[in-house]
Amino acid sequence: MKIIYECSNSQRKSVNWGYLAVWLFAVFSMMYLISRGIFNLTIALLLLMALILIPSILAFFLFPLYIVANDEGIGIRTLARTKHIPYANIDRIVRVDGQKLLSRIPMIRVFGSGGLFGYVGRPHLKGIGNIRSYVVDEKNVFLIIRKKGIPVAISVNDPDEFLPYYLKGGEK
Repeated sequence: MKIIYECSNSQRKSVNWGYLAVWLFAVFSMMYLISRGIFNLTIALLLLMALILIPSILAFFLFPLYIVANDEGIGIRTLARTKHIPYANIDRIVRVDGQKLLSRIPMIRVFGSGGLFGYVGRPHLKGIGNIRSYVVDEKNVFLIIRKKGIPVAISVNDPDEFLPYYLKGGEK
């Protein structure tokens, strides 16, 4: 049996001010360098694309659309691909407080986005180590501890349906 769990944004719809600050700094820096004659417009636009647009597009393609749970395992569907975790490789699934897990203090973001499209990427968490994060709603976070490989953090809209499926019969 295949069940699809949605991964929509949480009710918090705030702008990631750090991301906006980086955009504004990059744009004004390029305008300043162009006005001084250090860069021409073509080079400035290419640098702007390399520094800002490419990471933004990569984060957009890693953004989780939905979680698929079937009899073989759990799949995380993004625009780029589906990351499949078989039940044989899952040690346990734990519901965690995402606000504590993904707070800025115990986390170092190795690669990814920290709020624009969710907490997507590879953060290093104090006490846990490196994880793969596909978290959109920080209120409904599950940590999948695998037997082989690094843990995976996911979020679903209806957490009360997700964990019982795995525990009773997602047929481990």
